[in-house]
Amino acid sequence: MGSQGWDALIEWMPFFLEEDEDADESGLGWNPRFIQIRDELTGRRAHFAQQGSEIEVIVAVPEDAAEADRLLEVLRAQPDGTWDPVPLPSESDATAPDPQWRAMQRVHQQPRLAREWSTGWQRGEAIEQRRGIGESVVAVLREGLGIDGERLRFTTWSMDAPGTGSYGLPADRPSERQAPVVCSDWDDFEARLDWALTTLPWDGVINLSTPHPGPDPCFVQFLHGRQLFNEASGWDVAGLGPGEFDRRMRDLGWSFAPHSTPGGAALIWEGPLAKAGFNPSLCDAPRRTVATFTEVFTVGHPQDLVFRAFRNGQRRDPELRYLDIELGIPRDVR
Repeated sequence: MGSQGWDALIEWMPFFLEEDEDADESGLGWNPRFIQIRDELTGRRAHFAQQGSEIEVIVAVPEDAAEADRLLEVLRAQPDGTWDPVPLPSESDATAPDPQWRAMQRVHQQPRLAREWSTGWQRGEAIEQRRGIGESVVAVLREGLGIDGERLRFTTWSMDAPGTGSYGLPADRPSERQAPVVCSDWDDFEARLDWALTTLPWDGVINLSTPHPGPDPCFVQFLHGRQLFNEASGWDVAGLGPGEFDRRMRDLGWSFAPHSTPGGAALIWEGPLAKAGFNPSLCDAPRRTVATFTEVFTVGHPQDLVFRAFRNGQRRDPELRYLDIELGIPRDVR
């Protein structure tokens, strides 16, 4: 996408989440909608969220100090009042009367402390105002974050289901980017899992495991609750002693869950808490999952895995049947 593509993005952006919503059949009662635009090479992104009448755009600050300074310089060049730093409460705020307000004061006084910045508009706001914000977002993505329009990828979802369509940008959804019907290799599987976890509906569960005749195959499982919870188990079928298994898991970022008890449920290792839904942050979960299956469980190919998926409660698509196509591996039919 060259300059014409950026121009088109400016035209589309004011209308990204302005169209009328479909009737909510999810039983959630409140179902915000989300869009993510991602640089395929760097992973840098912009997150769009419609929650009620408010539409918010969020960008993350790079870890590299020089790149963070470049972004801050571009943000300061935008029209006054367009962008605000997102507060990040610290542990010292816990005893303050209003920790959120204290965090907000801190990032306004020292903008370099902010790890994210946000802008947005109200639904139905004047088109000129929305278009001006769209132009500012493009400037921040292109000049502040160094995103190449040719590498942009698009994802859309709600708390109830992944969406379709990409406003003319290349899609991340596997079936829309014409990924093979059958997952072809681990890189392909990692990309599919990244999309599946980013868009996982509220209360959705994805369990990945090896086919096993007994009750306890090795597995990696995700649950979208207040966070994106991630756990794994299987030391007894991995061909490793418990000490070596624990060492390899910790090297990949897992930690043993002391509340998992011998003689009852399987011994569980937990991954870092991640986020799905609003402004998702997967904390490297797709890559860690692939490394766990290849380096710890010695699984040779994604087609040696099976998956289960479901939702709790009375929800639309309770078995998440769309994943049969999108993950590209067999569903566990036990």
